[in-house]
Amino acid sequence: MRETITIQVGQCGNQIGNKFWQLLLNEHENTPDDDDAISAFFRFSSKKGSSEQSNMKARALLIDMECGPLTQTMRSPLGSLFDSTQFVMDVSGSGNNFAHGYYMYGPQYREKFEEGLRRNAEECDSLQTFLVTHSLGGGTGSGVGSYIVGLLDDMFPEVYRFSACVFPSEDNDVVTSPYNSTLATNQLLEHADCVLPIDNAALQAFAQLEAQQRKPIRDKTLNIPSAVDSHDKGFNEMNDVAARMLCHLTSSSRFHGDMNVDLNELCTNLIPFSRLKFLMSALSPYRSTGSGKSDKFSAVGDRAYLQRAFTDILRPAGQITAADPTAKGAITIASAFLARGAVPLSEFLACVTGAQQRSLVFPAWNQEACKVGMCGTPAPGERMSVLGVYNSTAFSGVLQREHSRFGQLFKRKAMLHHYTEYCDFGEVAEAEVNVHSAIRDYQDIERGAQNGDTGNQMYKERIFPSF
Repeated sequence: MRETITIQVGQCGNQIGNKFWQLLLNEHENTPDDDDAISAFFRFSSKKGSSEQSNMKARALLIDMECGPLTQTMRSPLGSLFDSTQFVMDVSGSGNNFAHGYYMYGPQYREKFEEGLRRNAEECDSLQTFLVTHSLGGGTGSGVGSYIVGLLDDMFPEVYRFSACVFPSEDNDVVTSPYNSTLATNQLLEHADCVLPIDNAALQAFAQLEAQQRKPIRDKTLNIPSAVDSHDKGFNEMNDVAARMLCHLTSSSRFHGDMNVDLNELCTNLIPFSRLKFLMSALSPYRSTGSGKSDKFSAVGDRAYLQRAFTDILRPAGQITAADPTAKGAITIASAFLARGAVPLSEFLACVTGAQQRSLVFPAWNQEACKVGMCGTPAPGERMSVLGVYNSTAFSGVLQREHSRFGQLFKRKAMLHHYTEYCDFGEVAEAEVNVHSAIRDYQDIERGAQNGDTGNQMYKERIFPSF
């Protein structure tokens, strides 16, 4: 089994990461230690003084430039999953400043980052992927997070680098978030192999929609406290949605199956152009069906349930990125549909075909660009679920939103001195140009769908002059 190392950066990245590990522990509660599939995300080492029992540790590195979140993790039940070498922290934080995190904390802690990454890599037999969870709105997640992705590019250029990053919403309370998100996006364009964007606004809408139909069994299954502050509970539910998406995405790496699809296959099949690497995701809402087959979930019931799940992931409400792949003018460059649980193969393929023909628009040069995968092991408390992954030009709307917010500050040079304290003005300007270029890349693909292959050829000529 090929391994994945998870790197959690910043408060948001660690909150999502911690929820991710909680869900993984629930899913693998009954997985035998000798099952090689569990080694994808966990390693085992004998406890000191004992030869009978193994000690499970996460393949992870936890980073924050503010010690509070990591100290809380150490003291929580999750703390036993990590040892002291897997934590890198400071005290004061990055002050919601990408430049502070990237240009100061990055070089300052580079040796510790390298040591932590090497220790994790040495424990792997066949390292496949690095998965970085972080946000782009704050200072540590955007600055140190993107610094880590660049460091991985230097240290392990042959290993795939995935960034699961949270884009800030328009009404977030960090005034400098447009600078942070644009500067971080520029680094991800350069160094990440694949970006899995998550949007705070979409997460909140999804969590609220799901809360309306959530049943008490789910809170019990996932160990969610029943009495918590409403504000904290809201963030807890949003983090839960993001973590469930990652659990579903990685399920094929953690369970055996004949139609499993690992992360690297998604990267290979869904990213035909290296700069168009943002893969949007949509998750079917949680619906508890209990365990075991019953009359309620006969073949007819399964079919209806599956069709409803596909309807959900093709609606705007099912997206966990604030973009709609089915919107007018949006072109799906490539897509994947990943199912978990007792999913009838024929019905699943019929739903995929229906989505291709009726809901999504593909370019003429990639009409069959749809990857399918099935993991037979369902998530706890669910009979089946579906994850949609789209490389869609609709994501250009998110980039355009952040680019516009960046421009409103940049043209006035508002608060820019906080950034030029650590880097040159030209580096900030270059980030703006590169993000705008990525937006144009998506626009070229859309024009190509309207004008035959003209737009695609324009894109090739601009990026690869030799074409």
